[in-house]
Amino acid sequence: MKKYILFGCLFLFFFSCKKDKNTNTGNTTPAPIPVGEVPTSFTRKVLIENFKGEWNPNCPVGDDSLKAMLALDTFKILAASIHQGDWLAITPFFNSISAHLGGVNGFPRASINRVPATLGTQIDSTVISIFNWRQNLNALISQSATCGLALVSKLENDQLNVKVYVGYNDSILENTRLTLYLIEDNIVAQNQLNAPQGYIHHHVVRDVITSYTGDSISMKSGNLVVKEYTRSITGKYSIKNQLKLVALIHVVGVDYKENEVLNCQISTLGETKKWD
Repeated sequence: MKKYILFGCLFLFFFSCKKDKNTNTGNTTPAPIPVGEVPTSFTRKVLIENFKGEWNPNCPVGDDSLKAMLALDTFKILAASIHQGDWLAITPFFNSISAHLGGVNGFPRASINRVPATLGTQIDSTVISIFNWRQNLNALISQSATCGLALVSKLENDQLNVKVYVGYNDSILENTRLTLYLIEDNIVAQNQLNAPQGYIHHHVVRDVITSYTGDSISMKSGNLVVKEYTRSITGKYSIKNQLKLVALIHVVGVDYKENEVLNCQISTLGETKKWD
């Protein structure tokens, strides 16, 4: 009799354990997205990539022009300053982005959303002089957006972890890529020509966390792509609390005239930057 009772207990224990395991698995719900669900519309932001160097006496004038343009709409206009030929330059990156844009042939110059100019004296050029910046910026700032970005980052000591969320509501069939910049504000110049001692640089690209011309992402199905990056930023900054992230989703065309930044986003380190 004892044998039958023991066998029955074991039988009930085995199947009750199995049932609990299946129940727990079936009730598991996906973790919520920290930036929220993908919205039905996105704010279009414009990226100005400013090419400069401390050796060039005209670059402080370019900085003044950039500052004036950023003041037009502090929410919709973002900047990234890319140095060449000085202590802040990332030379392989400059060479890569210059070729990608059809050549940076003067300083200061800027690319606005990486598209060819439609107004001014440098029509069809993707890297243009100061005198053509504002009118081409104005032509882009009111455009609608087909996609958007959100960011979550965490910094422990010098170890940076970033999740980039790319949301979209319609398929994008072009060759789309994600680029992630680490930028720094309030860097004291070492030897900026035509500027007083203590001149300050802003929006300086200190590191490119993705590949130089962006990491390929597919936006042909679904409505969300998530990319995660881990990076040591040791030696990549002067003042850690002046660092920010700039992410851009962009199209790479068959030639430089078909490139385009579809949207961009900025956040401080350690921030959960939600959709907007």
